[in-house]
Amino acid sequence: MIKLTDQQSLRIAELPEDYRVIGVDRRAPLVRKPSGQVLRIQQDGRLIAANPRLAERQAEETERPADARDSDGGGVPATTPYTSVSG
Repeated sequence: MIKLTDQQSLRIAELPEDYRVIGVDRRAPLVRKPSGQVLRIQQDGRLIAANPRLAERQAEETERPADARDSDGGGVPATTPYTSVSG
């Protein structure tokens, strides 16, 4: 499990409903936009485009069968109030 910065936690809380946290790369949560683009949430809370290879790998991970993922069918189990992400 990683500890999110206050800025990362705030950014996740502010994301529109149709954005989804799909993973973590080092200390940066990964978010998928409705368009399919994968973004990283930097430690200062800024959203930046993820490395295309990383985004592709995350896309493959989320396409696994439901029984191979979390019980809700999603990527990263979230804890409230957005202070940590495990995966």
